Amino acid sequence: MTAALAAALTLVAAPLAASAATPSVAPKHRELSNKDNRSSLTVHKGDEITVRLSGEKNNNSTWGWSVPTAANGTVLHRDTARTAPNGDATGVFHARADGTTTLDSQFRCISRTDGEACSHVVISWQVTVTVRR
Repeated sequence: MTAALAAALTLVAAPLAASAATPSVAPKHRELSNKDNRSSLTVHKGDEITVRLSGEKNNNSTWGWSVPTAANGTVLHRDTARTAPNGDATGVFHARADGTTTLDSQFRCISRTDGEACSHVVISWQVTVTVRR
């Protein structure tokens, strides 16, 4: 009878142990923009981050963003990136490894008219990202 009781307890306990396992979390998507400058966020492996920075265009110049980059490409892998003639920049990143890194871009003037001077000011955009399991 002891063997039968042990077998019955094993059959009952097995589903409980399986249900206690860590649930699988679907990857999430995060959007970052100009307003997120100097912020921090935590994401999980597999999550996607899209950076969309808006530039400014006037008659003589365009204030444009550089392509967004990750300081540590092992933690956040950049899949796609582009800039647009209006100064906008976009980058799509995937969280690949535990760690902390930054996403970075620079905003600067680009002259569109010959002989037109542009400011040499460069404005940095940066977001700190921590990736966890």
